[in-house]
Amino acid sequence: MWLEQKIRKETGCATYLVGSFETKECAVFDPLWDIEPYLELAKSYSSKIRYVIDSHSHADHVSGARRLAHVTSGELVLPELADTNYPSTRVKGKDKLSLGEVELEVLHTPGHRPEQICLLISDKSRGSSPCCMFTADFLLVGDVGRPDLVGKGHDGASTIFKKSLPQLEKLPDFLEIYPGHVMGST
Repeated sequence: MWLEQKIRKETGCATYLVGSFETKECAVFDPLWDIEPYLELAKSYSSKIRYVIDSHSHADHVSGARRLAHVTSGELVLPELADTNYPSTRVKGKDKLSLGEVELEVLHTPGHRPEQICLLISDKSRGSSPCCMFTADFLLVGDVGRPDLVGKGHDGASTIFKKSLPQLEKLPDFLEIYPGHVMGST
């Protein structure tokens, strides 16, 4: 398995690529508008972009997911609850996507946004437990994502603490966390 992080310095938005050495395929998680870095990285690993995944509707950057999926013929993957009207594969908690030895398991982690998902990443060539987690805007370094961006009818803070955070208790202590922001406000 290989893993790369890309950061947009102006906003601190982090995005990730994870790929399989076995199948020469990769997934892009929360791509930014400029898709060239993803194309270059995939090429550097001789990989085809198979999945293009958005964790939620982004308020802090314009997603490049649809563009990247179109250019690469990759499968556009969105949370089941995403409010969109364009074609995509929808995923919910416990769904799994496979890239050879790499398994991506979906966790539904509402609070920042009702549709928010994270990905548990496992490298099956090394063991059955997940080794890392892409947390998007749910879990940050020392904090959780802002729950106040949705508006009326959504108690994001309560949802984070009652539904999303308790899921972390079941995960291994050695799990590496890769947040959707490395600085700045979410």
